[in-house]
Amino acid sequence: MKNKTILNVKILLFTCLIFTCLISLGHEGEKHKKKKQDSTTIEMTDHSHQESADEHHEQADDHHEQAHGPKAIKADFEDFPTLHPLVVHFPIVLLLLAAFSQAAGLFVFKNELSWVTLFLIAGGYVGAYVAGSYVHPHTGDIGEYAEKVLTEHETFASYTTWFSGIALLMKVASHFLLKRKLWAEVVVAVVLIAAAYSVSTAGHYGAQLIHIEGIGAQGKFLETEGHQH
Repeated sequence: MKNKTILNVKILLFTCLIFTCLISLGHEGEKHKKKKQDSTTIEMTDHSHQESADEHHEQADDHHEQAHGPKAIKADFEDFPTLHPLVVHFPIVLLLLAAFSQAAGLFVFKNELSWVTLFLIAGGYVGAYVAGSYVHPHTGDIGEYAEKVLTEHETFASYTTWFSGIALLMKVASHFLLKRKLWAEVVVAVVLIAAAYSVSTAGHYGAQLIHIEGIGAQGKFLETEGHQH
């Protein structure tokens, strides 16, 4: 009994180590070379950009107030150029939690955590499908480099939908038909780790598109039709 407990602990630690490594790989960014600039030039450039940004925001606020009245603190759904950012965080959180829950369920609270994992996978799959199909924004001419980043983002987003869908079907079969046999639960855990890696990598590329390449922020470079596709 003691040897079995030690073995279970080793397996759990090994599973967590693999999962952590995969998530870390998913967040590896590309190194960008920084150009050295004179401190005076940087300060003047920043000041110029700040004034330009302030002027742009003031003009946008005036235009919005003339057309729609004073801005509300909490934006309405129709104010967003796309609902993708509001939806995409659900599969990221739910699938990561599902992977942890499935791994933990191999050792403790097996029945209870199996139910939790099942609902987490279902929510993650629905969120991934909606984010990739119903609220997926389309872009205009964004340049060759940004287009490559976007392709990677969409590829891993597609992997996420497929892996989470497969994990959901396998979890249903394992939970209800196979009565949570160990081999079936291990297979579900492996597929969920793949889904977690995919969604974290897709999120990394998505953040790169917005915060580095400037794609999608304030609706820039997006082709909108009724605010979204």
